[in-house]
Amino acid sequence: MKIFRDRDSYGDLNSDAIKKGQFKGSIELPGLNVSLFIGGFIKATAFYDTKYNQKEEVLLPATFSAKNIDKGQFNIGARSSRLYFDARATTKKGTTVKAYIEMDYRGSPGITLRHAYLEISDTKNRITLMGQYWSLIMDLSTIPESLIEPTMSGAAFARHGQLRHTRPINKTTSISISVEDPNNSDFAGVPFTALKNLPDLVSAFQVNPSKTFHFSLSGLLRFSKLRNDSSGKSYNKKGYLISSALFIKDDKNKLGLNGVFGDASAGYVMGSDFSFSGYLSADHLELQNQYGGNIAFRHLWNEKFRSNIAYGILQAGDVDAKSKTYFKGSRYFFINTFYKLNEYINMGVEWIYASRENKSGPRFTNNRFQFGIQIF
Repeated sequence: MKIFRDRDSYGDLNSDAIKKGQFKGSIELPGLNVSLFIGGFIKATAFYDTKYNQKEEVLLPATFSAKNIDKGQFNIGARSSRLYFDARATTKKGTTVKAYIEMDYRGSPGITLRHAYLEISDTKNRITLMGQYWSLIMDLSTIPESLIEPTMSGAAFARHGQLRHTRPINKTTSISISVEDPNNSDFAGVPFTALKNLPDLVSAFQVNPSKTFHFSLSGLLRFSKLRNDSSGKSYNKKGYLISSALFIKDDKNKLGLNGVFGDASAGYVMGSDFSFSGYLSADHLELQNQYGGNIAFRHLWNEKFRSNIAYGILQAGDVDAKSKTYFKGSRYFFINTFYKLNEYINMGVEWIYASRENKSGPRFTNNRFQFGIQIF
């Protein structure tokens, strides 16, 4: 969002109080060495689903079921709009301190906390972050551009409370580690209590030799502990996820690839059923294996038009759940075209095909056609 950088000083008795901040678009808070930027955007969308009838702007194929995929729907809304505040200050030794909070409007109460974190970076590009942000297992740079948010099957996806540290190895490579808030509720089976005794551990390695090439490899280790509500017995399992990402681009084209493989990774992978990382029976806890990937291509036709096409797939292994119906896989395909009216207004059209496949159950599919416009 564009905000004033210099207010009209004519007739202003306090014209010296408001100054330009340390980074683009910010203002300096009076009496403080702190720069503040207030930003965000308004995004209005209209979409039609051929079968899905759950009014949600973000399309999640894993939520397809017999209860919500037999009627279709038409919806207009702007719940994907965002508002954020970015405050920064630099110490005499060159250390930058940043406080960031961002909200969207997709939660049931209206405003939803999207990100909120503190970040400290020094002159050697060593960065420490604490708060709620995208999990280190993700690689945002390879996720394709979509009208709302692309929920591509086969890519790592999670937003956690965390403590993260990143440091460069040399000019082109860096390594990061993080301790993240665990989620042990993403299991199915007999009634249980999710115990969160230990955090998730994540590490990532990134290579950025130029603006035209990027590669990352990350790994996650989680410690799942559930207590059977009937017997009181606890079960411990170690889950993991390995994620890789790559993009190659030039002035007009970008090719991106993602791949994932792991056990008990449902809560960390797009396209999965977030409540099925494994199955707890009366006498044991079994983890579900998941693997997949996606490919995306972007082309800039000219200064005004650009298009994206992407396909993702996620598959899940069998578990000893006998006749139970559970998640086995999902697919997600989309194609879109965007028109840049000016610096502040973008509009686009998009078609999405998404499907969910169950073990011992039906396969659900849906087509979504949508139009959207974003201001600022």
